[in-house]
Amino acid sequence: MMRAFLAALLLLSPLSSFAQVARVPVLSSPLVPAFRGPVISELNAQLKPLLAAETMPQLKAAFATGVVPTPAAATPAAFAARAAIVQAMADPKAALPQIVSSLQAAGGPKAQKAAARLQELGAMLESPKAAGVIASAAALNARFDGATALPGESVDLSRMPTNENGPSEKKTLRRLRNEVKEANKLEDMLAAAKTQAVLVVLQGMDTAGKDGAIKHGMTGLNPAWTRVSAFKKPSAEEARQDFLERIRKEAPKPGIIGVFNRSHYEDIAVPTVYGTHSPEEVAARYAKLVAFERELAERGVKVVKIFLHVSKDVQRERLQRRIDRPDKRWKFAMADLETRKKWDEFQKAYGAILARTSTYWAPWNVIPADDKPRRDRAFARLLRKAMQRMGLAYPPAPDRDGIKIPK
Repeated sequence: MMRAFLAALLLLSPLSSFAQVARVPVLSSPLVPAFRGPVISELNAQLKPLLAAETMPQLKAAFATGVVPTPAAATPAAFAARAAIVQAMADPKAALPQIVSSLQAAGGPKAQKAAARLQELGAMLESPKAAGVIASAAALNARFDGATALPGESVDLSRMPTNENGPSEKKTLRRLRNEVKEANKLEDMLAAAKTQAVLVVLQGMDTAGKDGAIKHGMTGLNPAWTRVSAFKKPSAEEARQDFLERIRKEAPKPGIIGVFNRSHYEDIAVPTVYGTHSPEEVAARYAKLVAFERELAERGVKVVKIFLHVSKDVQRERLQRRIDRPDKRWKFAMADLETRKKWDEFQKAYGAILARTSTYWAPWNVIPADDKPRRDRAFARLLRKAMQRMGLAYPPAPDRDGIKIPK
């Protein structure tokens, strides 16, 4: 019995904690940034049935029925958690300890619980009889082909809210100001230390409020330490380059909060909907985007990916307002109507993106965008919480004792 095997390890080992018994090494410098709340919760939920296995056949069955199928929740967090488990099981000697380290770096009881559960799973996978389930995980990971889900798997955006209940507009705006105030303090430490950076990736349908979220959710931050980049249709020269070339040039440097108002994900959504690239080329871009964001994470860039989810009815109202109001008409383009005709196709394309590029180091966050104040407050809150998890601090002050400023 597997539990008896683990119990024997406990008795034979002079170490006291199960984490030590599992003999999973902890990296001194885990992947930055670490996990966030919803992914951690999903990770704990998906690990639970695996750890209930008493024998290796039961573990194989739990993997086949609980991990291989599309997650029941089918949210970005659920896909990120499943991908993390698959990576850990496919490579228990390297990937699993790194994921454990990232969980431990996240802090909080849920993250520590998930780290302990992964270490327990690591102990199970040390058994010679685990070769089969490791091979199954490796095969599934290979089918992901560098992404976090299988081709055809998707987040169903039609089942995700575009509006949510909450406090009054007055209270929401007050909380928004408080979020920005706290983010300003964190930005000051980020700029002073210059060891990490933040990249906010904003996607959404037309009128979802990308400009508005930046304007209201970041007003009060220091413009000197903030850089916003917007990506339009590639120029003729850019089209001849690798699609990530222009993106890399805009990645934030240490100490900076960078914002992509539309981003590298346009290079999947648009070709998918309009068929401008072959399915094989579009599929290859998923792996490239995941690898690019992991590279950023390893360099100390906190990637905060946000999809602003607006309803089709509200989009219609906002587009009509742009036409009816002279001060808003400059924002309207006839191309917006052509894009609106392909609403369903874009929803499907973004659903696939949210499933196949939601990693534990850069998961997607879906924000309801029909209500502007609540949207902006949710945006500012995500940014503030992401920066809090980065462990920001002012650098050690140099010794300046005895220095007098001359008159």
